[in-house]
Amino acid sequence: MSAPTFHRYELPLTNGNVRRGLLLQCGGAWGDAAPLQGWSSETCDDLVRYLSNDPNLDTIPASLSSLHCAMEGVMASAENFQNWPILHNEVPINALLQGTVSEIIDQAKLALGEGCRCLKIKTTHVPLDALPHLLTVIRDVSECTFRLDSNRAWSFSTCMQVAEDLQGLAVEYLEEPLRKGESLPQLIAQCPIPIALDETLRDIGADELSRYRGAVALVLKPTLMGGFATCSRFADVGASLGMKSVVSACYESGVGIFALGRFASSLESISAAGLDTYSHIKKDLLTKRLSLDRYSFCSSAPLPSVDESTLLD
Repeated sequence: MSAPTFHRYELPLTNGNVRRGLLLQCGGAWGDAAPLQGWSSETCDDLVRYLSNDPNLDTIPASLSSLHCAMEGVMASAENFQNWPILHNEVPINALLQGTVSEIIDQAKLALGEGCRCLKIKTTHVPLDALPHLLTVIRDVSECTFRLDSNRAWSFSTCMQVAEDLQGLAVEYLEEPLRKGESLPQLIAQCPIPIALDETLRDIGADELSRYRGAVALVLKPTLMGGFATCSRFADVGASLGMKSVVSACYESGVGIFALGRFASSLESISAAGLDTYSHIKKDLLTKRLSLDRYSFCSSAPLPSVDESTLLD
């Protein structure tokens, strides 16, 4: 494959912010490099500097995680993703809910009305003593499961108390809630609600997963974890330990979301994917937005077409 060209892009988000990234292009194949501010070690400017200096794309520095992801996306796209066999014809998607209690309830009603059955709730603006009421109100609307993400904000004792308060409310897992990660194996062993691994996966290798035996899921973010091959290794080891894979997005463009969906469909043991960041992108780069009807990704959908007039350079 010849060296790809690259193009900057900017996407307006529904909250008024702008998502920036780079699309790599090689012939009709595309890949999305979308460093996430505040989470990625690299920036778009770092990627541009690297790509502008006649780089060896076979030995991309590990620090440029999103570029690894984009290059693997280009190669997969060039082969129409045939190197990622479809093991799941439909990949369910969890809704992403955030805001105040009343805002989350309204969002949940809309998502459940559209057929979603797995809700991921960002707990940042939800008082802990309001969580049982919040989940009860939503559960009374329609049957569903919950995933709670505090972004590593809780102490060990808080995690245990929240878990005690939420027993019986169909919480699928707490997504790596601990402020201090060294206590995570102990939490996994003692918490009455299952635990999923997220941030820890960017600090360890797949061969270290056995230290966290008992966790129920791995939240795999190729943009932040060094690409699809790295995430595939985690998925394989995790499956051998009874952990499902939750392929998750970081507000990538439609090019990136499509690749994430196809990747998820190729993994053996999956759970609802975290691709609902796409609903927060107000305007995409594609000639036609991806169809994620009823919170599901259709693995046999055709490759999306990029509207090149939306690219900046």
